Amino acid sequence: MLGLLLKKDISKKNFYIYNISQIFKSKNFKGWGKKPTGKFAYFCSKLFNGKLTLLEDGFIRSTELDKSLIPSFSTVKDKLGIYYDATKPSDLEVILNTYDFKNNPKIIEEAREAIDLILEHNISKYNHSENISKDYFNDEKKVLVIAQAKNDQSLKYGLTNNTTLEDIVSVAINENPDSIVYIKVHPDEIQKNSFEFHFHNKRCKIIDKDVNSISLLKYFEKVYTRTSQMGFEAVLLGKECICFGVPFYAGWGITDDRVKNVFKRRKRKLSVEEVFIGSYILYSNYKNPCTNKKSNILDIINYIISNKKN
Repeated sequence: MLGLLLKKDISKKNFYIYNISQIFKSKNFKGWGKKPTGKFAYFCSKLFNGKLTLLEDGFIRSTELDKSLIPSFSTVKDKLGIYYDATKPSDLEVILNTYDFKNNPKIIEEAREAIDLILEHNISKYNHSENISKDYFNDEKKVLVIAQAKNDQSLKYGLTNNTTLEDIVSVAINENPDSIVYIKVHPDEIQKNSFEFHFHNKRCKIIDKDVNSISLLKYFEKVYTRTSQMGFEAVLLGKECICFGVPFYAGWGITDDRVKNVFKRRKRKLSVEEVFIGSYILYSNYKNPCTNKKSNILDIINYIISNKKN
């Protein structure tokens, strides 16, 4: 009876009961990233000398922003840390530091097909937003600054040195004197009507409409971010990405990294394709939402293409 209860509870992400049971079993503790369940699992693993696995949504999650409406199509499992915590190692860092990409032509072919589909069909993390209108922008020089949700854990653990959105906008204005600086508001902040911006300049324009990130990025050649996944999507499109933090894709030679002396653990120069393989394929686990069975990135991308609203 207890076993059935535990299976039911863990399917609801109730890791507290599961982890308490693990104290008396194999001591394999699990939790959700840097959320309370993850912190509880970490505490248990240290207190009872057990093993720790942290979970998080993958980089292609669903067709809805509201996580309560639909389960995640992909998750990551990490026994060292979690990908957005740059203060300590993670399994993703190990993959990117050590994997022999060149000796696996099959995975390179899979990655190229996936990237082509992602860029053609504007596949992002949530895939609920409409593509930006073709007539949204005038014929003008422009750069993009990506605003992030206030509760984004990657801001807390991404070594941003307390860099604010206003700080980045100021840099973007100074570095691009002939350009309009557009600021992309995060969909969570739009939904909650909670976006705050304390910087006024006639060259700043705010995009406070929830639009598909890749469709938007296609109109820019230069992007500024702290730790947003959208920065990596920009790199996939061949755009210049300036990072004021240490997201999972920084420190490998594909971004303009403004945070210095923090990349001692990231020892290789990689291609965009290799960072994609490491993060989206090797590090991520996919599950088909219809069959509830283990899947792969191409299956999930094709499912999203078939079910996207636009």
